[in-house]
Amino acid sequence: MSADEKKILRAHMKDQRALSLKQNPHAGKDLANIFFQHFDFSNELIIGGYWPIGSELDLRPLLKQLYEKDHTCALPCIEGNEMTFHLWNPETKLKQKKYRTLEPPIDAEIVSPDILLVPLLAFDRKGHRLGYGKGFYDRYLEKHTALTIGIAFQEQEVQQIPRQFHDHALNMILTNKELIKALPS
Repeated sequence: MSADEKKILRAHMKDQRALSLKQNPHAGKDLANIFFQHFDFSNELIIGGYWPIGSELDLRPLLKQLYEKDHTCALPCIEGNEMTFHLWNPETKLKQKKYRTLEPPIDAEIVSPDILLVPLLAFDRKGHRLGYGKGFYDRYLEKHTALTIGIAFQEQEVQQIPRQFHDHALNMILTNKELIKALPS
């Protein structure tokens, strides 16, 4: 897929995701319910999430419940071309940064999540994802090992996402309707 084709797909999937958000106002709560139906992770594991921007599926209900169940949670911070994860709790004062993201303060403790909840624009059943094209998660996963779970509306599924050599496939995708275990490529 050419860069222009990816650009067109990204624009289309942003529109699709915005429509999905409008049609599924309780998707964040639905996602949290499905998460706890399938997972019972040890409290010793660190869970890296994200604070939603734009029409991303709202992960905040899940993050809040994870924290209430004594899980250690972290959110990403972007500095230059690198992404790090910093501890988060409901009292953390988030700051708006580049790309309109809300991030913990840079002096919050840096951690390496064992489980990574990853936002996306589109996914396929092999665990490939279409992101925003900046490569932050792929670069992060080059250096860190984590169980990766893409977070999406069901309507963000496509038949196939073209994969480039530097792309990291997700282990699973959690939607507001189901948990999908990635099929081997």
